[in-house]
Amino acid sequence: MLSMADEDPPPREGRGSLPKLSTSHIALAGEFFVLGELALRGLDGTLTLGHTKEIDILVLNRTTGRMFRLEVKTTHKVVQHSKIFGSSYAWLMDARHADLAAEDLIYCFALVGEKPERCRFFLVPSSDVAAYVKWEHPFWKEQSTRRSGQVTRVRMFRIPAGEPDVRQLAPTWSDGRWQRFEDQWGVFDPQPHRNSGTRNPPKDTAKHRNP
Repeated sequence: MLSMADEDPPPREGRGSLPKLSTSHIALAGEFFVLGELALRGLDGTLTLGHTKEIDILVLNRTTGRMFRLEVKTTHKVVQHSKIFGSSYAWLMDARHADLAAEDLIYCFALVGEKPERCRFFLVPSSDVAAYVKWEHPFWKEQSTRRSGQVTRVRMFRIPAGEPDVRQLAPTWSDGRWQRFEDQWGVFDPQPHRNSGTRNPPKDTAKHRNP
């Protein structure tokens, strides 16, 4: 599912770069990139259909027989800078996400670059997402000087870029848990074939092969 913060992707120019893409193309690309990552880890992913779907991918771990619901949020934007939240990657959410927490519900926050190898994936349990979204909006209202008087359901989910100021973090994140989100494919516990966070074989593998 596309983060609504990406409604107007900027044009990309230059050799090997992507053309200007619509929001639907970015969203679809994110979902297919995630499907590929799941397949590389021996996990079965099934893309759901529909324009207003709540869940993007159903994930089956055949080793354990466990099924998971995966919601994919995709952005193409680089680091966002905020006086309140510091430097971070950000995805648009809805107020309802503060109340969606289940053991089988996982979020994948995808950061799509111009080339596939530049894509990044952050796998976050829904309990962590719900706790953050519930904290984020009241904290923003407390710190912000802007007062429109309008009620909004818009929320944001942010992952720090670099080392954040602890005052800009949700209380539940004081343990540094956001540092474990990237490539945390182990949430589909256990991984059938590959260790969490390992996308390529070690460079010195050849040294241990038999002649």
